[in-house]
Amino acid sequence: MISENEALQLIKNGSKYNHAIMVSQIMEELARTLGENAEEWKIVGLLHDLDHDETRDAPHQHGIVASEKLKGRLPEHCIHAIRAHDNRTGLKAESKLDKALVASDSLANLIEKMDKTANELSVTTLRVELESVSLRKTWFKNNVWQCEEFGVRLDDFLRLGLNFMKEKRA
Repeated sequence: MISENEALQLIKNGSKYNHAIMVSQIMEELARTLGENAEEWKIVGLLHDLDHDETRDAPHQHGIVASEKLKGRLPEHCIHAIRAHDNRTGLKAESKLDKALVASDSLANLIEKMDKTANELSVTTLRVELESVSLRKTWFKNNVWQCEEFGVRLDDFLRLGLNFMKEKRA
């Protein structure tokens, strides 16, 4: 298993570094909430966009390239979550870990977008923005709502992401 320090070294020069940090923190907190392996979930969150810069022009390969690089360095269920986190690959998120990564990745994207435009972030403003984004990207809402499939109510999931933002701003 790759350590947190090794994962940080792998992503430190990538364009999605801050995003990966946010996803990893959401994933770690989700794992604790659900009684799962927090260290494993955190590492998956850190590494999920490892290949983002090199697959920018081939989005159907995003996650696939990263999973090949990580083969043998992470347990297979972690590799599968990274491989299946982007719907453009055609792979389906199946496990709790897979769905948590899909939902956390989308929530982080939503919060990052909101952080640049909203004076006040709240569960209500996130819900409104989720509806707005989902008009253009119909799959986006489904990604975030997967939280309910692994046992976390939507408002609690949104609040979890907001707690990360409050800590970051403090």
